[in-house]
Amino acid sequence: MHPIPHAALLCALAWSAASATAQVYRCGNTYTQEPCKGARVIDTAPPVTSHGSASPPGRQKIYLCSSKGGGQFWAQQHCHQHDAWIERTETVPSGLGWDEQVRIARSQRDATAALLAPPPVTYNTAPTPQPAPVPVPGRREACAALDERVKSLDSMGRAGSLHYDLDWVRRERKSARDEQYRLRC
Repeated sequence: MHPIPHAALLCALAWSAASATAQVYRCGNTYTQEPCKGARVIDTAPPVTSHGSASPPGRQKIYLCSSKGGGQFWAQQHCHQHDAWIERTETVPSGLGWDEQVRIARSQRDATAALLAPPPVTYNTAPTPQPAPVPVPGRREACAALDERVKSLDSMGRAGSLHYDLDWVRRERKSARDEQYRLRC
Protein backbone atom coordinates (compact mmCIF):
# COMPACT_ATOMS: atom_id res chain seq x y z
CA MET A 1 0.00 0.00 0.00
CA HIS A 2 1.03 3.48 -0.72
CA PRO A 3 1.16 5.86 2.34
CA ILE A 4 -0.03 8.97 0.48
CA PRO A 5 -3.63 7.88 -0.19
CA HIS A 6 -4.09 6.91 3.48
CA ALA A 7 -2.79 10.29 4.60
CA ALA A 8 -5.13 12.08 2.19
CA LEU A 9 -8.03 9.97 3.43
CA LEU A 10 -7.18 10.76 7.06
CA CYS A 11 -6.96 14.50 6.28
CA ALA A 12 -10.32 14.44 4.50
CA LEU A 13 -11.97 12.62 7.41
CA ALA A 14 -10.45 15.02 9.94
CA TRP A 15 -11.58 18.04 7.92
CA SER A 16 -15.16 16.73 7.55
CA ALA A 17 -15.34 15.94 11.28
CA ALA A 18 -14.06 19.41 12.14
CA SER A 19 -16.51 21.10 9.80
CA ALA A 20 -19.40 19.02 11.16
CA THR A 21 -18.66 20.16 14.70
CA ALA A 22 -17.76 23.75 13.81
CA GLN A 23 -19.39 26.31 16.05
CA VAL A 24 -21.82 28.87 14.69
CA TYR A 25 -21.93 32.25 16.40
CA ARG A 26 -24.57 34.95 16.27
CA CYS A 27 -23.05 38.39 16.08
CA GLY A 28 -25.89 40.91 16.10
CA ASN A 29 -28.05 40.03 13.09
CA THR A 30 -25.44 37.91 11.31
CA TYR A 31 -24.16 34.37 11.76
CA THR A 32 -20.53 33.37 11.41
CA GLN A 33 -18.13 30.56 12.30
CA GLU A 34 -15.72 33.01 13.92
CA PRO A 35 -16.57 34.46 17.33
CA CYS A 36 -17.00 38.18 17.76
CA LYS A 37 -17.44 40.41 20.80
CA GLY A 38 -20.69 39.47 22.56
CA ALA A 39 -21.26 36.47 20.27
CA ARG A 40 -23.76 33.77 21.23
CA VAL A 41 -23.14 30.13 20.34
CA ILE A 42 -25.95 28.67 18.22
CA ASP A 43 -26.84 24.97 18.46
CA THR A 44 -26.89 23.65 14.89
CA ALA A 45 -27.35 19.98 15.70
CA PRO A 46 -30.47 18.50 14.12
CA PRO A 47 -33.12 17.33 16.56
CA VAL A 48 -32.67 13.63 17.27
CA THR A 49 -35.61 11.46 18.21
CA SER A 50 -36.09 7.77 18.70
CA HIS A 51 -37.55 7.45 15.20
CA GLY A 52 -35.06 9.68 13.42
CA SER A 53 -37.76 12.21 12.51
CA ALA A 54 -38.94 15.49 13.97
CA SER A 55 -41.92 13.77 15.64
CA PRO A 56 -41.94 13.30 19.43
CA PRO A 57 -41.13 9.80 20.78
CA GLY A 58 -44.05 7.38 20.37
CA ARG A 59 -45.63 9.55 17.70
CA GLN A 60 -45.29 9.83 13.93
CA LYS A 61 -46.34 12.17 11.15
CA ILE A 62 -48.85 11.16 8.53
CA TYR A 63 -49.60 13.26 5.47
CA LEU A 64 -52.84 14.34 3.84
CA CYS A 65 -51.97 14.44 0.15
CA SER A 66 -53.78 15.90 -2.85
CA SER A 67 -53.30 14.06 -6.11
CA LYS A 68 -53.02 15.87 -9.41
CA GLY A 69 -56.47 14.51 -10.28
CA GLY A 70 -57.97 16.36 -7.32
CA GLY A 71 -58.47 13.47 -4.88
CA GLN A 72 -57.12 13.42 -1.34
CA PHE A 73 -55.57 10.53 0.59
CA TRP A 74 -53.58 9.92 3.77
CA ALA A 75 -50.04 8.50 3.50
CA GLN A 76 -47.23 7.47 5.82
CA GLN A 77 -44.57 8.65 3.35
CA HIS A 78 -44.09 12.19 2.11
CA CYS A 79 -46.62 13.15 -0.58
CA HIS A 80 -43.96 13.78 -3.23
CA GLN A 81 -43.23 10.04 -3.17
CA HIS A 82 -46.80 9.56 -4.44
CA ASP A 83 -46.51 12.38 -7.01
CA ALA A 84 -48.91 14.52 -4.95
CA TRP A 85 -48.95 17.74 -2.92
CA ILE A 86 -49.15 18.08 0.87
CA GLU A 87 -52.42 19.49 2.17
CA ARG A 88 -51.51 19.05 5.84
CA THR A 89 -49.57 16.86 8.26
CA GLU A 90 -50.82 15.42 11.53
CA THR A 91 -48.85 13.83 14.35
CA VAL A 92 -50.49 10.63 15.61
CA PRO A 93 -49.52 7.82 18.03
CA SER A 94 -47.18 5.38 16.29
CA GLY A 95 -48.28 2.18 18.06
CA LEU A 96 -51.75 2.12 16.48
CA GLY A 97 -53.07 0.56 13.28
CA TRP A 98 -53.24 2.62 10.11
CA ASP A 99 -57.04 3.03 10.16
CA GLU A 100 -56.93 4.28 13.75
CA GLN A 101 -54.12 6.73 12.91
CA VAL A 102 -56.16 8.10 10.00
CA ARG A 103 -59.25 8.42 12.24
CA ILE A 104 -57.22 10.40 14.81
CA ALA A 105 -55.68 12.59 12.09
CA ARG A 106 -59.13 13.35 10.65
CA SER A 107 -60.49 14.31 14.07
CA GLN A 108 -57.47 16.59 14.65
CA ARG A 109 -58.02 18.20 11.24
CA ASP A 110 -61.74 18.68 11.93
CA ALA A 111 -61.02 20.20 15.36
CA THR A 112 -58.59 22.68 13.79
CA ALA A 113 -61.09 23.55 11.07
CA ALA A 114 -63.78 24.14 13.71
CA LEU A 115 -61.50 26.61 15.50
CA LEU A 116 -60.84 28.51 12.28
CA ALA A 117 -64.39 28.44 10.92
CA PRO A 118 -66.56 31.53 11.32
CA PRO A 119 -69.39 31.20 13.81
CA PRO A 120 -72.51 29.64 12.34
CA VAL A 121 -75.20 31.97 11.14
CA THR A 122 -78.45 31.54 13.00
CA TYR A 123 -81.67 32.46 11.37
CA ASN A 124 -84.71 33.68 13.23
CA THR A 125 -87.35 31.03 12.61
CA ALA A 126 -90.08 32.95 14.41
CA PRO A 127 -92.77 34.17 12.06
CA THR A 128 -92.21 37.73 10.99
CA PRO A 129 -94.95 40.07 12.06
CA GLN A 130 -97.07 41.25 9.17
CA PRO A 131 -97.44 44.99 8.81
CA ALA A 132 -100.78 46.38 9.76
CA PRO A 133 -103.02 46.68 6.72
CA VAL A 134 -103.14 50.15 5.32
CA PRO A 135 -106.73 51.33 5.38
CA VAL A 136 -107.98 51.84 1.88
CA PRO A 137 -109.82 55.12 1.70
CA GLY A 138 -113.38 54.95 0.55
CA ARG A 139 -114.55 56.54 -2.63
CA ARG A 140 -115.82 59.61 -0.79
CA GLU A 141 -112.40 60.22 0.94
CA ALA A 142 -110.51 59.63 -2.31
CA CYS A 143 -112.74 62.12 -4.16
CA ALA A 144 -112.20 64.71 -1.42
CA ALA A 145 -108.41 64.21 -1.54
CA LEU A 146 -108.37 64.53 -5.33
CA ASP A 147 -110.51 67.68 -5.15
CA GLU A 148 -107.98 69.21 -2.71
CA ARG A 149 -105.14 68.19 -5.03
CA VAL A 150 -106.81 69.93 -8.01
CA LYS A 151 -107.36 73.11 -5.95
CA SER A 152 -103.69 73.07 -4.86
CA LEU A 153 -102.49 72.63 -8.45
CA ASP A 154 -104.82 75.45 -9.63
CA SER A 155 -103.31 77.83 -7.08
CA MET A 156 -99.78 76.84 -8.24
CA GLY A 157 -100.75 77.59 -11.83
CA ARG A 158 -102.20 81.00 -10.88
CA ALA A 159 -99.03 81.91 -8.97
CA GLY A 160 -97.09 81.76 -12.23
CA SER A 161 -93.70 80.23 -12.76
CA LEU A 162 -91.43 79.05 -15.53
CA HIS A 163 -92.93 77.33 -18.55
CA TYR A 164 -91.75 73.84 -17.63
CA ASP A 165 -93.20 74.21 -14.09
CA LEU A 166 -96.57 75.10 -15.59
CA ASP A 167 -96.39 72.06 -17.85
CA TRP A 168 -95.84 69.84 -14.82
CA VAL A 169 -98.77 71.46 -12.98
CA ARG A 170 -100.97 70.97 -16.06
CA ARG A 171 -100.01 67.23 -16.30
CA GLU A 172 -100.60 66.64 -12.59
CA ARG A 173 -103.98 68.42 -12.69
CA LYS A 174 -105.05 66.34 -15.70
CA SER A 175 -103.98 63.14 -13.91
CA ALA A 176 -106.00 64.12 -10.80
CA ARG A 177 -109.07 65.00 -12.91
CA ASP A 178 -108.81 61.66 -14.80
CA GLU A 179 -108.74 59.80 -11.50
CA GLN A 180 -111.82 61.73 -10.33
CA TYR A 181 -113.58 60.69 -13.53
CA ARG A 182 -112.63 56.99 -13.01
CA LEU A 183 -113.99 57.13 -9.45
CA ARG A 184 -117.12 58.97 -10.69
CA CYS A 185 -116.68 61.76 -8.20
